[in-house]
Amino acid sequence: MKRSAFTLVELLVVIAVVALLLAILFPAIIGARETSRRGHCIVRQRDLAIAMNTYAVANNGLPGYLNELGTTPVHSWAVSVFPMIGENKRYEVLMKTSPAPDEVAQAIVPLSALLCPSDNPQENRRLNYIVNCGPVAVSGVSGDIAPVFTLFRDRRAGPISVNKKVKIEDIPNGASNTILLSENVDAGIWHWTVQSNEVSDGNKELETEGQWTRDKGAVENLGFIWWKDQAFAPNAPASKPRPSSMHPGAVIVAYADGSAKPMNDDIDISVYLKAVCVDSAEAKSKWGW
Repeated sequence: MKRSAFTLVELLVVIAVVALLLAILFPAIIGARETSRRGHCIVRQRDLAIAMNTYAVANNGLPGYLNELGTTPVHSWAVSVFPMIGENKRYEVLMKTSPAPDEVAQAIVPLSALLCPSDNPQENRRLNYIVNCGPVAVSGVSGDIAPVFTLFRDRRAGPISVNKKVKIEDIPNGASNTILLSENVDAGIWHWTVQSNEVSDGNKELETEGQWTRDKGAVENLGFIWWKDQAFAPNAPASKPRPSSMHPGAVIVAYADGSAKPMNDDIDISVYLKAVCVDSAEAKSKWGW
């Protein structure tokens, strides 16, 4: 009886075909997964932007990147909007005068609403989204004008002209044209609590803009700044607080009107500045942008 079987050549051909199919399919699968993750990132930022809007309506303005909340010293912008994103229990614990250590430990566990799905979970980061903290002082220009263009300010006690609340409806460039928050791969932790000018990681380095002093460590972990010459400020004095992401070729950003979408990482600087500056006309008149 004659036997039928694969020859060595036929087997090698089959293996080659399977390998070719896998080589074709793998990039498509990986691309589909990244598309899904990017979609989830857009949704999470949109939810945060909507929460910011809800907070602004209830409190007559946006929170600061640092805020005096409850009976504890200072908390980040993220804690301010916890009640608006269904995190009331965390908020209540953090607002206690002397919460139990185990309560705090449970309250500050990583929160998916503040993390990009494309981030590496092994990095154990607790925050991927940061708010628009405005410009840094520009050479030859008095730093005390910087707060004029700052959306999220240091809301601790200070001069009212500096730490006053910013209303979304008062943004000169318009809410739909102004970036509220962005991704950042170097962000730190949302449970940022400071006592006076001391920050929780021991960084006491301060940045002075006129009469306005802010903790550089807090800005770098909670917000992004912008620079007149570079969209992503890789060489600016403080380079970490810039939009950046794990998404290939793009950074997801949310606008003050509650929308969110990708922004190409090769965006023209003039387009970028108009998107992050609260009042681009005023910036142009004062700084020549």
